[in-house]
Amino acid sequence: MFEGIPITTNDLLNAALIAVGIVIIIRLLGFVVRQILARTREIAYDPERAQEVRNRCSVLFPVEKLTFDGATFSRGAIVRVITHRQLAIEGEFMGTNHSDMLCLVTRETIVAQELQAIATIQVIRQPGGAR
Repeated sequence: MFEGIPITTNDLLNAALIAVGIVIIIRLLGFVVRQILARTREIAYDPERAQEVRNRCSVLFPVEKLTFDGATFSRGAIVRVITHRQLAIEGEFMGTNHSDMLCLVTRETIVAQELQAIATIQVIRQPGGAR
C-alpha cells in the first residue's frame, strides 16, 4: 500500500510525537471544560441589599427544608457544605428548589449548588441559635 512512498524512521517518530501532542492537548481542553462546567455558580451581591437578596432566594428556592443523608436542614441554619471536589462553602441555608439546587448566602455571595455535587452538609448553628 505504501510501497512507493519513502517513509523513514524519523518520519514515523515525528508522526508519533505529533499524535501524542494532539492527544494531550485534547485531554487538557476536556479537563479545563469539565472544571469550568463543574464550578460552583456564584453571584455577587451588595451587602446593603442583603434582605432583598434573602427575599429573592426565598422565592427562587421555595422548599424550606432539606433532608440530606438522613439529616434535616431548615431555612436559616448556618451550614458547611463540602462538595465532591472538596470545596467547602459556609453560609446560611436559604432553601432548595425543584431542580435539585441548594441556595446558601455567605458573607460575600449567594451560592447555588447542585445537590448531586455535594458530599456532606454539616450544621454549624440551627435557626434558633442552638447547635
